Amino acid sequence: MTSNSGSGFRLYYIDDSGAHDSGYATFTWLQLDASNWASAEQLWMHFRHELLRRHGLAPGYVLHATDLIAGRSTTSGAEEPDLRFRGARIVRDALTAIAGLPGISVGTVYRQHEPHHPGRTKYELYQDLVAYLDADLRASDAAGMVFLDGGRNKHFVDAHRALDRPGRRLIEEPQPRPASHDQWVQMADIAAFSAYQSIARQPAKYRLWAWYPAILGHLDRHGGPIPL
Repeated sequence: MTSNSGSGFRLYYIDDSGAHDSGYATFTWLQLDASNWASAEQLWMHFRHELLRRHGLAPGYVLHATDLIAGRSTTSGAEEPDLRFRGARIVRDALTAIAGLPGISVGTVYRQHEPHHPGRTKYELYQDLVAYLDADLRASDAAGMVFLDGGRNKHFVDAHRALDRPGRRLIEEPQPRPASHDQWVQMADIAAFSAYQSIARQPAKYRLWAWYPAILGHLDRHGGPIPL
């Protein structure tokens, strides 16, 4: 996570990743100051139009890293292009596009599951992440808001409510945003997928291990995922 001392209002787009059999829960966030949002969005949409030109993927097509890597379409439309041999390239190109957005920084935290309690580990990790981001905002005299994929989740809301105290800087509840309607949530999914691959290091996906550190690592204060 890159600290932007003196920035006014930060946006955090967060997605989780992980699998029960891997033993890890992870959260990855994209961070940018609100003043950079419009220019970053414009540049990303230029990339989405490039995907239309090169691969036939319209800007409204939902980019979901797991499906793209597996070559699966995220829609049931008969006209969607065959992604079996292009999905990995699209994910890598998307990471490169994210890395080029103005004012962007990234971060990833992870934790190994407690035996038989992967869900509890995930929610406890999120609570600690919220406290971590709030402390960083206070240190930089900034404020911020979190956006998450999916619907309203009581566990995530409770993590934010636990911050209610004088000096809180991470405001409001986490804002739920469906990936089908939010480009930033799709970006967070792609970043989270690559971060998870660098942690889990599954032999069958060894080609993906280096993507996060190689493409996004220079935007991460810690150079890569950290345990929390």
